[in-house]
Amino acid sequence: MSAMLEVKDLVTAYGKIEALKGVSLEVREGSITCLLGPNGAGKTTLMMTIAGILKPRSGSIRFSGREISRQPPHAIVGAGVALVPENRLVFPGMSVLENLRAGAYARRDDGIEADIERLFERFPRLRERAGQDAGTLSGGEQQMLAVARALMSRPKLLLMDEPSLGLAPLVVDEIFRIIADLHRDGTTIFLVEQNAHMALRVAHHFYLIEQGRVTFSGDPGSLAEDEVIRRAYLGSSRR
Repeated sequence: MSAMLEVKDLVTAYGKIEALKGVSLEVREGSITCLLGPNGAGKTTLMMTIAGILKPRSGSIRFSGREISRQPPHAIVGAGVALVPENRLVFPGMSVLENLRAGAYARRDDGIEADIERLFERFPRLRERAGQDAGTLSGGEQQMLAVARALMSRPKLLLMDEPSLGLAPLVVDEIFRIIADLHRDGTTIFLVEQNAHMALRVAHHFYLIEQGRVTFSGDPGSLAEDEVIRRAYLGSSRR
């Protein structure tokens, strides 16, 4: 598999504070790649930088061979990258159907309604709640809507930031089934996840990030799972 996403020496800062300190990694086409790390390690900053919401101070982000690090978010979506943000961030005062149509804002083709129908087949609960305000959905339903809204842009690469955050265990299982199904359907996925046990079940490759730096890269099984869990939650420098 070739690299669909290549991040090299990426530095992103909030004022004088560097949140990413020379991050390099890649996501191979057709894979599920997972980024693990403790709170404050820079995971969400990396996702927001790839999506164009934050601008890097230096470094490179290449998607399908094209430099995108200075592109605006709408251009990155148009290129084939969609973000499912942390805490879902659906439009609460808009209906489920309006949220889905908002996900297709950059499209100019005539397949939008057909895609909505396909997503309703994939997520039957969203069909049941099509006219309901997104802010009144349960946490799991909002997460499904956030994923479906991102899929409306027909992404080649789906960025998912903490999709299981704050959800009940049964809902988490369902979210990870959805991730596996999306991958089987051909979507390449870059996943940030605190639930390392679940992430390692679906990932083909993973990275550990600590204090803004990638400290380990490997396939599941290349590091003992208890060591991965300890680093993912605590960082390697803590005992």
